[in-house]
Order: sequence, then structure tokens, then C-alpha cells
Amino acid sequence: MKFYILRWFVVLLPMVMLSQEKETGPNAVYESFSIAYKALDAKILQAIYTTDGVLLNLYDSSPPNSIVGNKKISAYFSAFFKKSAESGQKLELEFKITSRQKVGNTIYDSGYYRLISKISNEPNRYGYGKLSTVLVYQENRWKFKIDSNTNTTQEEFDNAQLADIPQPN
Repeated sequence: MKFYILRWFVVLLPMVMLSQEKETGPNAVYESFSIAYKALDAKILQAIYTTDGVLLNLYDSSPPNSIVGNKKISAYFSAFFKKSAESGQKLELEFKITSRQKVGNTIYDSGYYRLISKISNEPNRYGYGKLSTVLVYQENRWKFKIDSNTNTTQEEFDNAQLADIPQPN
């Protein structure tokens, strides 16, 4: 009987640990980001930034914008999502992580994203961007400490070489 229980423990433990890694691993922040865009729900984003987190928007067509604090970041996205909802827009976001460095409880990621905007009876619109983020492990999960992004081209997104790590989405 002891051997039978031990055998199941040995079989199930790796599956449970893999499940926990999926839910709390560093890719979970990007997966939550995608879910927030799909649901147009800024509260999801508030939970994946540290209380003193920083969002740096560095797009070519607009002035640099730094937003400090997860509540202010949530308010920023809430206004964006409200406009999207009012226009009947549905959003999808996908990520490609091209570099990841882990130092203690800090992860430095670089990569790309594609934003797909869908409005009924109109062709989809696509936006592409680059990102550099700093993730820290807090409250039993990874969170954005710094999230910086800027625009890029479809060609650069398509040609990005993925890092040899599991990808979000």
C-alpha cells in the first residue's frame, strides 16, 4: 500500500508543480495582460503591476508618457478600454519574448507584441510594438516593476527570434 501511494505521489507531484508554474510563472503576467485586453478589464492589469510599478510608453507618434503606480496604470488602461468598448472594438494581444535573464527574484524580459483590433464589418487593424520589462516576484507571483514599450513594424515582429523559453499565449 505504501508503495502504491508513493508511486502516485511521484507521478502527481510534477504535474501539480507544472500547473503551479503555469499559473505563477513569469509568463503568467503576459497571459493576464492578454486576458485583460480581451475582456477590456483594467482591474486585471492592476493586479499584475507592483504598487510602485512604472509603465513607460515611448511611441513615435506621441510624447513619452510615464505612469507610476498600479492604480494610476489601471486608470490609464481603464480609459483606453472604455474608448475601445464604446466603439465596439474587440482587442487581442499576443507576445513574443526574445530574451529573458533571471537574477534572483528579478527577471529582465525583452520582446515584441502584436495588438489586433476588431470591429464588426471592418477589416482587422494591427499594431506592433517592442517591450522591455522588469518583473519581480511578490505575493507568490511575478509582477511588472517596469513595463516599457514602443512601436515597431510587422516585419520586425514577424522576424523576431523567440528565446529558448516557453512562450506566453
